[in-house]
Amino acid sequence: MPTVSLETATLLVKIAFLVGAVTDGLAIIPMLSRRAGVAVFGGDASKDSAAYRYAMGIGAALMAGWTVLLLWGAALDTSRPRERFLHRGLCAFSSLCALIVDRRPIVSIVIGRRQNLTPHRRSYPSEI
Repeated sequence: MPTVSLETATLLVKIAFLVGAVTDGLAIIPMLSRRAGVAVFGGDASKDSAAYRYAMGIGAALMAGWTVLLLWGAALDTSRPRERFLHRGLCAFSSLCALIVDRRPIVSIVIGRRQNLTPHRRSYPSEI
């Protein structure tokens, strides 16, 4: 197995954080705009409701928080172990909470595909 220098590993981690931040930041757009969501995922824009806007608003706020965590991770100075430890703790805690509390998106994608409720090409953006 080839050896990777510390500088290269640090650069790769920062790139991964930035790619994740951009991806999550872009995912906020269809959550806040019903038209953008319909353009990306399909559906009917006229079926907008207060409950849908409320749920998407909460999801967008959580996604924005995760985006900030990723940007923070990309900007971290590797010589400050206390800051890195706090960042890792926040990321681990939020990821664990998300996995424990909300497994529904993964389940709904699988159910939607099996019952032909969602065309395969329309569910790909949510899997990225």
